[in-house]
Amino acid sequence: MSTPAGSRWPPLRVVTAAAIMVAVDVAAVFSMAANVAWGWHLLGLLLVFAILGWWVRRDLGRVGIGTVLAITVAVQITGLLTFPLTSDDIYRYVWDGRVQLAGIDPYRHVPLDPALNSLRDPFLFPPGARPMINRPAVPTIYPPGAQAWFTLVGAVTAAGWALAALRIGAAAAVVGTTAVIACWLGRDRRSALLFGANPLIMIEAANGGHLDSLVALAVSGFAWCAARRRHWLAGLFLGLAASIKLVPLLLVPVLLRHGRWRTSLTGVGLTVAGYVPHVLVVGALVLGYLPGYWSEEGYGAGGRFALLAWLPADVRTAVALTIAALLAGIAFWRSGRDPVLVTCTWLYGASFVVATPIYPWYAMPLLVLAVMARRWEWLAVWMAVYVAFVFDHALAVQGVAYGLAMIIVVAAGLRRRANGSRSTSVTGDGRHRLVSAPAGVRDQTG
Repeated sequence: MSTPAGSRWPPLRVVTAAAIMVAVDVAAVFSMAANVAWGWHLLGLLLVFAILGWWVRRDLGRVGIGTVLAITVAVQITGLLTFPLTSDDIYRYVWDGRVQLAGIDPYRHVPLDPALNSLRDPFLFPPGARPMINRPAVPTIYPPGAQAWFTLVGAVTAAGWALAALRIGAAAAVVGTTAVIACWLGRDRRSALLFGANPLIMIEAANGGHLDSLVALAVSGFAWCAARRRHWLAGLFLGLAASIKLVPLLLVPVLLRHGRWRTSLTGVGLTVAGYVPHVLVVGALVLGYLPGYWSEEGYGAGGRFALLAWLPADVRTAVALTIAALLAGIAFWRSGRDPVLVTCTWLYGASFVVATPIYPWYAMPLLVLAVMARRWEWLAVWMAVYVAFVFDHALAVQGVAYGLAMIIVVAAGLRRRANGSRSTSVTGDGRHRLVSAPAGVRDQTG
């Protein structure tokens, strides 16, 4: 039974699927809170999400943006029901905000520095236990835009509520991003639920409060403006994204031709400007833990590159950087002929295939770009990051996951080229047909 087309109510099957997804999310977060095989819970949530999506694929074509956002809100709320499950990054967010509100530059002292004793409390520093803050003996790694967010949240919330406020802010960013994607896709707004209703996005945003939720929102704004040739405004969004996390600067090679230099100039300029006040106060300390993180994750010694594990460890970093440079050059060359969102998607996604990170929240902006560009094959890379996260000590498993994702991406690209098509869609019976892109997608050239 389903609701007739044009009704103000969503189809019954969609409502049922959403209710099932929310119920499964609630059960999963409480089970994960009890430390019951949380890694497998993540993969199980993804499987349930995929099955439900397939079940309602036809009915979703008639949902309105209100339904899309309502489902997104419902899914995000489930993440607020328990404490952060898969990461303790958010506790560092709270601490950095508290340090700044005390008038101290967050790059100057590590959390365990005696100079900050007066700022400690039993919540972040439980007596007789390890601090809730991760890596308390090293400086902060987060860029100035992130620090501004921490300070803002700490300033507008009552004492003890910063943690909850950061998580609610991340959830709100997901809702906003979903709205942008839905408006961009037009009649195909159902695809926005790949982000908004996604239980793993809920884990990273409402539950974990990760900064990447804000980065994803800024990237969605960047993508919209870049495709519409609003170069200065696109640069503003790119700068906002990069000032929160530096990774979006990887897209600069796409933005150096045909007037897009204004986007890269604005984005890079805004990012650098955010560092200037801190440089004037702490100098080189503004680098924070970035050099240490590079070494800790094995990038300096070459141990992190799962797809390059067959090479001697001492040459992997050089090979990876060479590949990255070649990809940047190809992106620059192709940016004059391919839609900007397509080029941004494959360059951003390829960086994951090269670096093979194990932290899935990093890939939230990739998911946004893939959906907005309608390049569904890159979702395989997003899923590979989760496999790498679950099997974080098994480099061989990570290599297989990223390798399969790369094969899927290449196969999809070859098939698209063979079909002579830039944009494909899957019909209900599984056959591929050429479709007219939404109005926004048609404006991607330029």
